[in-house]
Amino acid sequence: MPSFKSLGEGNTPLVQSISGSSFGELWFKLENCNPSGSYKDRFIAAEMRRLVQRGAKACLATSSGNTGSSLAAYSARFGIKCLIVVNADAPTGKLAQMLAHGAHVLRVPGFVSDANISTTVFDVLRSLSSTYSVPLVVSAFRVCPEGMRGVETIAAELLAHKPDHIFVPVGGGGLYSAVVQGFLNHKQPSPRVHAVQPEGCLTLVAGYLNNSTDIQCVQSTTRISGLSVPNDLDASRGLRLLRQCNGTGIPVSDDDVFAAQKLLAHEEGIYCEPAGATAFAGWRRAVKQGIVGESERSICLVTGHGFKDPDSIERLAESNPSLIIEAPKLAETIIRLLS
Repeated sequence: MPSFKSLGEGNTPLVQSISGSSFGELWFKLENCNPSGSYKDRFIAAEMRRLVQRGAKACLATSSGNTGSSLAAYSARFGIKCLIVVNADAPTGKLAQMLAHGAHVLRVPGFVSDANISTTVFDVLRSLSSTYSVPLVVSAFRVCPEGMRGVETIAAELLAHKPDHIFVPVGGGGLYSAVVQGFLNHKQPSPRVHAVQPEGCLTLVAGYLNNSTDIQCVQSTTRISGLSVPNDLDASRGLRLLRQCNGTGIPVSDDDVFAAQKLLAHEEGIYCEPAGATAFAGWRRAVKQGIVGESERSICLVTGHGFKDPDSIERLAESNPSLIIEAPKLAETIIRLLS
């Protein structure tokens, strides 16, 4: 049995904003700097430790991309066969990453976006996991609580900075739940932790806005990969914790997210996928709504790297195309661009 040696996940950089510094104090927690490019490495490292200890030879998983990418990397490291079910439209960057690490990837049309198909997929995988004694890896407390406790370390890394507000992107609700629980575990005054969710897949945030305790399954229409989770994985848990920490549920449009991604790239030098810009989109809306005070400190989680979603990066690049210049006109062109 191999001993567990991590890939160096966690302890990611915390950098101060340049563009947002005119209103309060804004910082970014760069979870896109984890080994496979997303915060999911914290979850997979904790879960993989458990799998290695029990001598697992294979695992099953569901993913919209980042869980699968991380699981494929760590499975390759420890010689575990990895089978991952993803939606048919998963971003090419995430698919390529899984395949490059040797994972078996099964693309199921309608999975993630359609609640009924997603339920069917989970039922099939749970049954196979039980029948063949193969661990099922899903980044949710209700499936893999030990692994999700690894995500709580984000809060421990932020405690010393004494933030007033934390902005967290929400898909299934696991990340949000882990961050809040991480603060609660330290039994210190907790910041307000806000849940930011795309309008096209409002599960947790809809419950907050409707002042309800119930999570309704939805037909997801969001284009934000990784945040399209129409079922209640950890949304109900997250909703309870949202109220406990006096947080706010903030809906954002896909266009809000893409605009935030562009600002991060152009004005902050932060290269992230759309899901990684969602917390920043939520902060911008919170400022407009007066949720954040001018003297308060906010931290946005940047959860995934730009290479994860090359189509979204290509759209950003199209607004600033490269130029083909003949050598005799090079100096003239550079002078024009410098002016």
